[in-house]
Amino acid sequence: MIGKLECKPLKEGLGHQKVNKTRTISVVASAAFALMGVPATASPGTAATRDVGTEKLYLTVAGATQYGYPFTSKKAGDEFGGSGKVSERNTKVGDGKFSYYCKITAVSTAPNTLTSICHAALDLPKKGQIMLEALVTQKAGTSGFRMAVTGGTNDYEFVRGHADFTETPPPARIVVSLVHPMKTPVVAPGVAAPR
Repeated sequence: MIGKLECKPLKEGLGHQKVNKTRTISVVASAAFALMGVPATASPGTAATRDVGTEKLYLTVAGATQYGYPFTSKKAGDEFGGSGKVSERNTKVGDGKFSYYCKITAVSTAPNTLTSICHAALDLPKKGQIMLEALVTQKAGTSGFRMAVTGGTNDYEFVRGHADFTETPPPARIVVSLVHPMKTPVVAPGVAAPR
């Protein structure tokens, strides 16, 4: 971002101007970052990220326990959730577990629709954890919803993407689509990140 330079007269009547050197350096550094592809909004000393690949996990749910089902009242404020085991066809990921919690925020009777805010976590011991969140609206008799990936640990640190949940036909399944960034070293002001 190029800002306005502050100019002050050096001596009255001579027409000479003194340029604010600090502001000039800031403007030049911002322009240099822009040319190098480094965000000008990045703080000095922060690590930059870039995408290095995608990953798709095909999880099958087994042994789930649930609470809050079947719904008795279906009113705003009611809670439901559950936990269980997940297995993955990809042996690098292995088996793990999941847990979720939802709170109903709205109920519509025509058609019978629930809106809930939901939080979930997948724990895959060989790779790390994946955190999920969504505002889910489901009509009665439907199965399936999507949640956003909001973070993770270990191999899933800084990951983003989404997870699609399907309950019918059994068994329940979770397909997680991920984009992996690679953390690059800390970049000093005025120095381009390695590409």
